[in-house]
Amino acid sequence: MGTGAQITGGASFANLRGIGTDKTLVLLNGRRLANNAFDGGAVDLNSIPFGAIERVEVLRDGASALYGTDAIGGVINFITKKNLNGGGVEFGYEAPTQDGGGDSGDISATWGNGDLEQDGFNIMGSLSYRKQDALDYTDRDDIRTIYDPNSGINSTSSFAYPGNYYQGSVSGNLANDGGCDSEGLVDTGSDTCSYDYGRYGQVVQESEKTSLYTRAAVKLAEHHTASLSFLWANSNSLAQSAPSPTSSSPQLQPGTLYYPDDPALDPTQPVSVRWRGIPAGPRVTENKNDAKRLVLDFDGDFSGFNYDSAVSWNQSKTDLIYRNGYLDDDVLEDAFNSGAIDPFSTDPLTEAGQQALREAEVNGTVQNAVAEVYSWDGKLSREIGDWFGAGSSAIAVGGDYRHERLSLDADYDVASRATSGGLSPDAAVSEDRDVKGVYSELNVPIIDGLEVTAAVRYDDYSDVGDTTNPKISFRYQPIRQLLFRGSYSEGFRAPTLYELYDPYQFTYSEGGLNDPVLCPGGSPANGGVASRDCSTQFLAENGGNEDLEPEEAKNWTLGMVVQPFDNFSAGLDFWWVEIENEVSYLPASYVLDNADQYDSYINRNDDGTINYIETHNANIGKTRTNGVDVSANYRLPTTLGLFSFGMTGTYTDKYEYQQVPGGEYINNVGHYRAGSGVIFRWKHKLTANWTNGHWGAGVVNHYMTGYEDYDTSTHKEVGSYTTWDVLGAYTFTAGPRITVGVKNLFDRDPPFSNQPEVGQSGYDARYADALGRSIYARFNYAF
Repeated sequence: MGTGAQITGGASFANLRGIGTDKTLVLLNGRRLANNAFDGGAVDLNSIPFGAIERVEVLRDGASALYGTDAIGGVINFITKKNLNGGGVEFGYEAPTQDGGGDSGDISATWGNGDLEQDGFNIMGSLSYRKQDALDYTDRDDIRTIYDPNSGINSTSSFAYPGNYYQGSVSGNLANDGGCDSEGLVDTGSDTCSYDYGRYGQVVQESEKTSLYTRAAVKLAEHHTASLSFLWANSNSLAQSAPSPTSSSPQLQPGTLYYPDDPALDPTQPVSVRWRGIPAGPRVTENKNDAKRLVLDFDGDFSGFNYDSAVSWNQSKTDLIYRNGYLDDDVLEDAFNSGAIDPFSTDPLTEAGQQALREAEVNGTVQNAVAEVYSWDGKLSREIGDWFGAGSSAIAVGGDYRHERLSLDADYDVASRATSGGLSPDAAVSEDRDVKGVYSELNVPIIDGLEVTAAVRYDDYSDVGDTTNPKISFRYQPIRQLLFRGSYSEGFRAPTLYELYDPYQFTYSEGGLNDPVLCPGGSPANGGVASRDCSTQFLAENGGNEDLEPEEAKNWTLGMVVQPFDNFSAGLDFWWVEIENEVSYLPASYVLDNADQYDSYINRNDDGTINYIETHNANIGKTRTNGVDVSANYRLPTTLGLFSFGMTGTYTDKYEYQQVPGGEYINNVGHYRAGSGVIFRWKHKLTANWTNGHWGAGVVNHYMTGYEDYDTSTHKEVGSYTTWDVLGAYTFTAGPRITVGVKNLFDRDPPFSNQPEVGQSGYDARYADALGRSIYARFNYAF
């Protein structure tokens, strides 16, 4: 969208082991939530009611018979507080020490009453609110890089202000004679001027998030309970990007007032204009996400059986609203040719020009997306006897059914007129499917300390067919101080409705690309123009693919936990994952680099220039990865207080994938790859905490190894990234607790990267934070 920002509709997602947010199953109390309606691939973490969360369980051993075999990367299960009697309030504020903004604040309140055993009921509720202020990219000039060819950075655009003109191999800009000496222009050494579009970008977007979670539980009879829970979560965000470019390249006709006086032009032919609507201001997009969830649950015991069954409704709704800066190219073309707007001047607009600009402005809701899931699940379990004299075996059987629906509607007028908005005006989708599943799990103690669990799950998708997937695991503890564990499972992930039916829409590709015909090897040829055809962004058409095949996976894990003494434990867990038919897209850079094979993906204009590149969803091939998770914890009681130390880390030995089925494997560990980012060789988190009476303190270290950059010919290595956080706390006798701390204590800047795909140039916002050092304070009070 002009700044290269990744558009997610204001959502945020979880990604275990780096194999994709769509392969990490996020649950609330063991049950599914609706995927975010904007991209359909995963649950928006903003819909989680964090104020009501008691604990988080992370299952890393792959596909699950109980939760679903699409959990290829693992499961994150958020467990809410239950049977809560009492309440609490919490609020906090955080502010960066550098100027520019980025402050955030939050407040939450939780309350519960009643005890299920004593009173026969419990009710609880939790309400939370968070506000995040924006931080502009220009407020971080120390890391801001726009144009540095020697380092592989060219975050400029041929859509400029004043505008560039083109006619065949002829190009120009009236400001070029003055060295492109105008605000926002960059002289890139051609006859035209390029524009610094990143000057309007943001490091942090403005957002507001509100959530409400309520639950009422009642004891129906001895050992029988019913509960009804409701979740509502709302998040709004404002995304800002550079003013609208004339993406359709309006034509300025011969003989009109502002036709360029350039002797190299054929005066009988029009020129195309690449102009940026600076007078209209930046494009501002509002993303509204609204999630709801209603669950009626029954659980209890009868005749030696445990049962748990529920019906639920989940909905995720997203509205995409153009608030400012989107323009209609057809209206602008008329204004250029009528003389109302001079596209080659930065002088203030006349009254006629201002009126034309107002007529060109496009505001309003461009798209509504709604994802809904209606579901039922039920499980029975019981002990079935001591088969081998090592303890009771147990069996569980269950089934579930869910009906998924996806609805996407676009406002034809807004979508068709907002040329730089990119959404197809015919972007209307209404699709659904049914998923039925049954499973069984058997746990058998074999000998003293050894138990084996075997499970199998059958799923039937109404649109992609059925599948049966097994899982087997073991747990062996020969002595108290030593535990071995391992598992093998097979996974199956059907493409989401969004991946199948996502409407086509245009966005800009990664930067630094060359047209293989008009700019082979990075040099203009065959009528090519440097600023238009070389080291630039092209339009890319994203969208769904109804012919997608399901992903299939195999997971292996093998690990151990040692606890040589009570205050220390350590764990090693090795893992291997293989995925077939992985769903992704071909990056525009890959299409251009392999133009002979993918020429049909490159759509060209009548004059031979690239119009857009198709980058639709596809089954790209296989992925193979393995590594090891490491953990350690140590507690040290002393006369000075209790010291505790912890470490969690992941070492990835291999992560390789095929860009196309049957293609060569590409190594992604320690290497940036277009469309995939980077897989870090090593990541860890170290913690050290101290408590003594009312006082407490802590230190946290985050670390990621360096890696080879996107363009290694100009910048080979992205440095490692280390940050340190510190905190101090005091708990009053009456109950309140105050915590103050500093994140990124040493104000570490993100390491330089020339990646052109997401966020702002000069660093990678997915892996490093440009906010800098920030100070925070929190207040907690329980009653």
